[in-house]
Amino acid sequence: MGREIQRSTESNFILTPENTSTILQDIGKRREQKGSSEQLIPQIRDLRHQSENLGDLTTVLTLFQEELLCAQHMIMESKTSNPIRAGKGLLLMTSISKDMSSFQKENKDKIDPIVNARTFRFLGRQADQLHQYPKSEKLYQQGLNFFENLNNPDQRYHRLELSGFLAFSQLKQNNSAWFDLTIKTLSDFDEAPEGIWLKNNDYYTWAVWKSGIEIRNSDSLLGNKNNTINIEQILFLG
Repeated sequence: MGREIQRSTESNFILTPENTSTILQDIGKRREQKGSSEQLIPQIRDLRHQSENLGDLTTVLTLFQEELLCAQHMIMESKTSNPIRAGKGLLLMTSISKDMSSFQKENKDKIDPIVNARTFRFLGRQADQLHQYPKSEKLYQQGLNFFENLNNPDQRYHRLELSGFLAFSQLKQNNSAWFDLTIKTLSDFDEAPEGIWLKNNDYYTWAVWKSGIEIRNSDSLLGNKNNTINIEQILFLG
């Protein structure tokens, strides 16, 4: 935007309607840096309070979702190397999601419906972390039901990530439907209007979401003794 961003002690930023988009982009980049979650979460919370004071409730919910992503990264980064940090991440996810759900219920009609519907993705991932796969499957399907009824590719593209997570949830439940859904979803990244739009407008997100499906499902197949390993499926995902 070319606008200089003012910094505050807590979050490093003073939020205004003009710089909100730039600040959210900055958070997204910093969130992807390994080990950044503990530093970033308090800053996100400060921004959340600032956006609530501005009456920007859609940004409040977006920042709740960013907090959840940070907590999720703590779990993913530390599952084997630092179980204590992973446990703290799980506790944070539980606490943040509880506060987020309460906020959303109180303000649902004042929040952008797209951001509202994105919550199914975050609650689904929390259920995955708790190995509650029937619950995560239900949440992902609820999100898909919303986004698949949209026509514009710049809104509908969220269904691609949800569809990938749904396939993972099915795989964890030994539901054979996961493989056909995975094939279709990966194909949609390349051929569906929303997949083409995402690739052209945000290649990084397109690549992370698509490769994440292949990595997540391959790792699950190889690591779960309860799954019957199909060499064809492994080769396809690899």
